[in-house]
Amino acid sequence: MSLTSRGIFLDAVTLWRAERSLLVPVAGLFFVAPMLGAALLLGGLDLPATEDPEKLRAAFMAFYTAHLLPILAINLVIDFGCFAIFNLYLQGGGRTLGEVLLLALRRFPAFFVLNLIAGLLFSFGLSLFVIPGLFVLARTWLAGPALAADPGAGVLGAFREGWRRSGGVTGFALIGLASMVFFLAFGLVILTGGILGTIAGLAGGAQAVTIVSYLATALFGGAAWTGLALIRIAAYRLGGAPKQGI
Repeated sequence: MSLTSRGIFLDAVTLWRAERSLLVPVAGLFFVAPMLGAALLLGGLDLPATEDPEKLRAAFMAFYTAHLLPILAINLVIDFGCFAIFNLYLQGGGRTLGEVLLLALRRFPAFFVLNLIAGLLFSFGLSLFVIPGLFVLARTWLAGPALAADPGAGVLGAFREGWRRSGGVTGFALIGLASMVFFLAFGLVILTGGILGTIAGLAGGAQAVTIVSYLATALFGGAAWTGLALIRIAAYRLGGAPKQGI
C-alpha cells in the first residue's frame, strides 16, 4: 500500500474516532436499515435453474423492473446518508445532528444531480473499457465531499475541485482502498453465510438463521458504506494539503 493510501486510511480512522457518537446513528438509519431492506428484497429473487446467461439476465431484469420503486428508494436513502456524513464532517461546525441533517436535506438536490452526472460518466467509461470507467470514478469520487464543503461552488465547481484533489496517485489510492473495503465486506458476508448455513444444517433452524444472515448482511454493508464515506472525506482533506503532508 502506498504512503498516500496509508495516509487516507489513517485519516479516515481519525475521522471515525472524532465523531463516532454522531456517525453511528446516521449509519444505522441511512445505511444499515436500507441495506436490510435490500437483503429482504433480494431474498425474494427466484432465479431459474439454468446456467444460460441470457435467461439469468432476463430474470434479473424482470426482478429489477418489478421492484424498481423500492430499489430506487433504497439507493436514494443511501445517497442521502453519504451526503449527510459529508456535511457532518465538512460543515458540522458545532451543529447538532438534526441541524446537519436539515442542512444536508436542503442541499441534497444538487448532490443528486452530481451523483447522476458522475454515474453517467462512469457508465460511459465502462462501456469503452474497464480502465476508463475506473479512471472516471477515481477522478469524480471527491466531487461529493467538495460540494458539501463548498456548496456555493455548485455542481460544476464541485467536479473541478474533486478532480483537482484526486490528481496524482490519490485517485489510484482511492480505487485501492475502496476495493479493499468492498471485498472485505463481501468476504465477511460470504463467510457469515457459510457459517450460518452450516449451523442451520446441524440445528435445523433455517428460518432463524436466515434472519440472522439478513441482519449480518445489513451490518456489514452499512459498515462498508460508512468506511467508504470516511475514505472519501479523508482523501478530500488530504488532497488539498501540501504534497509532503500526505
